[in-house]
Amino acid sequence: MNKILILGFAIILIVTGCKKNNNQIDDSSDKKVSKNMLIDNNLNSLNKRISLVENAPAFVFGDTAKKTMKSGKGLTSSVTIQLIAALYPPEYNGEVLQASHVRIVDHYAFVTYNTQGPRYLGGVDVVDISSPNAPELVSSVLFINIETNKGKDVSSVDVKFSPSAKSILWITGADETRDSAFAERYELNSSNQFESDQSVNFSLKGYVGTDIRYYNDKVYVTSGTGGGLTILDNQMKEISFTNIENARSVDINKDFEIALGGNPGHLYNPGIWDREIGGSADPEAKSILRLYNKFALVALGEEGLKCYDVSSDIPSTVISSLPRPAVPEGDSPNDYVTNGVSVCDNGWVYIANGAGGLDIAQIDTGGKLTWMGNVKLGASVNFVEANANYVFVARGVLGLKILKVTEN
Repeated sequence: MNKILILGFAIILIVTGCKKNNNQIDDSSDKKVSKNMLIDNNLNSLNKRISLVENAPAFVFGDTAKKTMKSGKGLTSSVTIQLIAALYPPEYNGEVLQASHVRIVDHYAFVTYNTQGPRYLGGVDVVDISSPNAPELVSSVLFINIETNKGKDVSSVDVKFSPSAKSILWITGADETRDSAFAERYELNSSNQFESDQSVNFSLKGYVGTDIRYYNDKVYVTSGTGGGLTILDNQMKEISFTNIENARSVDINKDFEIALGGNPGHLYNPGIWDREIGGSADPEAKSILRLYNKFALVALGEEGLKCYDVSSDIPSTVISSLPRPAVPEGDSPNDYVTNGVSVCDNGWVYIANGAGGLDIAQIDTGGKLTWMGNVKLGASVNFVEANANYVFVARGVLGLKILKVTEN
């Protein structure tokens, strides 16, 4: 069985340490046990897993931090980034889950979890980030059958957020009972909480679903070895399938549908072009593709971060790039790779560089990447998700760090 393993890593910031609290399921009315999932909407117990941080160091990037920067083409501001909270992962009977993915939609962050090794045990957290300095965990679910002890790993999540109706959530990952990749659709309640185990499930080709995106009433899902890119309608009916070996990631905007494969890295505009771009050689590593207007930002592991123009009949050569982190003498090169990237509408780019920490860059309107600095974390970062106000950094079995962003 080929299962993608997301290594559990730790991020160390110079802040006061926080004590971890277990998330135990009980029989109160806001905690529900169903056949294949455990739902916890108890705010008191849930928020023991969040530890707020006061007086953390502030990191400034941009014009005021780097005097050589010049105004123009998007490089006109600076940002201040400051740690505000730690979110510890859920536990089940002493097993600690690890953070695998984050999606920020409106004023909520949706965090997915899986379990390292052969065990299948995953979940989803819903975090309300409407209060700038006090994120609140409002719902959590674990995917486990308490009778058979079989479960699901969750690799990725996306959400159609509705402020006036019920939001729709999609996940993908690996299902132990089916021995295959899956995509699944849930309806949240009006408070954006899990309320029922009712869902619509679709079995994907391949063993592990790796990325999922929702756009314009379509659901785009990648699945690894033996899989590819599957496009579903809003009711989880298949529209199309494209065979992509070791499919890693997908992203969509109003102009483009682009997928990323690995072993080695390939960019795909399904049905139009396929370009080998190198990197992403580790079949079990996480790689991420994110679109910014007509540019694809691609985290390529040992090849660092590369930017391509995907607007032509065949993608451009590299427009710009940032290398993988330098490997200190005596350390393993496999720990210093670029596995994740997130780009905001304002052009700020956040890069997960493994043991090299979190890099910050900007992208201008021509696709040029400019390195702005690095947060000295002292440990590995392998996934990051950001918007104009927050950066979520996954730390594996240690959960996440939540950082507030202020544009100066």
